[in-house]
Amino acid sequence: MQKLLHILVVISCVFGGIGSMTAAQAASKIAFESQRDGNAEIYVMDADGSNQTNLTNNPSVDGRAAWSPDGTQIAFSSFRDDISNGEIYVMDATDGSNQTNLTNHASFDFAPTWSPDGTKIAFRSNRDGNNEIYVMDADGSNQTNLTNHALPDSQPAWSPDGTQIAFHSHRDGGNAEIYVMDADGSNPTRLTNNPPLFGSDGDIDPAWSPDGTQIAFTSDRDGNAEIYVMDATDGSNQTNLTNHASFDIQPAWSPDGTQIAFISNRDGFGDIYVMNATDGSNPTDVTMNHAFPDFSPAWSPAPAQPVPAISLEGKVTLVLLMLGLTWFALIAERQRSQL
Repeated sequence: MQKLLHILVVISCVFGGIGSMTAAQAASKIAFESQRDGNAEIYVMDADGSNQTNLTNNPSVDGRAAWSPDGTQIAFSSFRDDISNGEIYVMDATDGSNQTNLTNHASFDFAPTWSPDGTKIAFRSNRDGNNEIYVMDADGSNQTNLTNHALPDSQPAWSPDGTQIAFHSHRDGGNAEIYVMDADGSNPTRLTNNPPLFGSDGDIDPAWSPDGTQIAFTSDRDGNAEIYVMDATDGSNQTNLTNHASFDIQPAWSPDGTQIAFISNRDGFGDIYVMNATDGSNPTDVTMNHAFPDFSPAWSPAPAQPVPAISLEGKVTLVLLMLGLTWFALIAERQRSQL
């Protein structure tokens, strides 16, 4: 009798799910900064460039968007409280609502990046006299200087496993280089070592690949800004992906690691382009907004994968198989009881 109840429960569970499945979340999006409405605002669009929507709608300057790991919020830099004083804000990613100042400091706070678990935000601040990498809780509390160096540190990027932060620094003199440090600020390690050119920015804008094995970055070592990639462990295998006479800057990886978004002025003003991450092939302009520049792309996290649906025929087959196995088990048990 008990085995029969088990069978009925299984059948109920299997057939109770007929016609139901977990819907996939919306496809990944790209947030970016654009001046098309007269001042810098945060926009979002589908990864193919469609459905471009202004989220911030503020008369001041908003830029440098960064998605929370769960995709529900976007952190960004804003000058709305004082044009000379950037602050870190967060807002809802769906419609730009609930825009909230997290830093509330008289200094310049800029370029937020979320920890992979969503509990912390790293950012750049000059509150101690020069640019440093700070970290705070996601609600703005416990703002702490991680770098504490006499020369500027900027543009933090958290590693996918949460253990390291990449950034660029002028601490070795001359132009900027890419460094990584532990998430608590310890063990800063230089990954690039590129001789400075006259007027050069150096190596800047680090961005981790989703699997943590590579870092993309901007470098002008060839005379103009290009997108490079290198191994994240030691900075080896530095490779130019863009190889174009225009300037190409600010790389951002797609959540599956197959593409890199970046800014290029190859068609006039700065637009958002997407290229293959392996070799830089198939660069495609997705914003197509040549009248006003677009900057700072940020790809949303990977959407949740749907639970595969089982067809009616599949469920019937599964139930029949379970009934058959149960029948054989009952016969075997009866035979053992008669021995």
